Amino acid sequence: MLASETKRVQVARLSPRLREAGLGLLLALPPFAVLVALIVYPAVEAILFSLGQVPMDNPAFSTGMHLVVSKSLTLEVYRQLFSSSYFLSDLEITLAVTALAVVFVLVVSYVLALYVRFGSGPLPAVVRSLYLVPMFIPVVIASYALITFYVDHGILQAVLSHLGIGYASPIYHQTGIVIGEVWTSIPFAVLLLGSGLDALPQEMVEAAQDVGAGFLSILWRIVIPLNVVPAMIVATFTFIGVLGSFTVPYLLGPNAPQMLGVAMQSYFASYQQPQPAVAMAVITFILAAAAGAVYVWATARSGKAA
Repeated sequence: MLASETKRVQVARLSPRLREAGLGLLLALPPFAVLVALIVYPAVEAILFSLGQVPMDNPAFSTGMHLVVSKSLTLEVYRQLFSSSYFLSDLEITLAVTALAVVFVLVVSYVLALYVRFGSGPLPAVVRSLYLVPMFIPVVIASYALITFYVDHGILQAVLSHLGIGYASPIYHQTGIVIGEVWTSIPFAVLLLGSGLDALPQEMVEAAQDVGAGFLSILWRIVIPLNVVPAMIVATFTFIGVLGSFTVPYLLGPNAPQMLGVAMQSYFASYQQPQPAVAMAVITFILAAAAGAVYVWATARSGKAA
């Protein structure tokens, strides 16, 4: 009798929890279904297509030439890509531009965030407003503005020529892509790094100053260690954003070699070869996933250390 009563009490206690769990699953079901329908299913279909399983019911995939079709999964398309000097050049410029953009974004954003956080007077407030400007300018307009300013016979060359200074335009080169990517990435990066710096206890900084620590010592021993997670987020999202970008490399970059985002479009639309384009997209996804995995590992490790 006592056992049955205890069981009844336990069931009564579990019922609200089960209802809450069921309600939570019900609320999560619509976004999960959208995620599967719009992201997971197309991604799986694209991966299978790159491995030789051609979905003939999808005319967008079956109109291309030189398809590798196989009853079993095959890496033939990837073998052809990695044996092509053109693809290897595209991959090389993509990784080089992405790495440079990440470094410059971190350095420039850290300098701006530090100045806004520790600077005095009215100028830091002005800087805080200025670094937000690129956030409200569409990428296409910003790219054409950079072309107008940096291109040969543009505004910058006109000013430098009056000063007798030589000039070589970075536009339509890798440097032009880096400039454009840094421009578009600065607002998000500074906001994120700035939020981390704003959470830094002022008492800790003042205590370090009281014992004679200089700015560089405070930066290296206090600021950077306590701002690792925002820096990792900035580096990861900048890497992923630049890696798969299209507009800036298309407008500011060279015709060859091209970044993978532009090369995918060329293979898919211009060359009528969707399978290599999808394989490039899969490779780009793997690189982005690797960057995300490094970020998760680094933040988990920093969390354990804290």
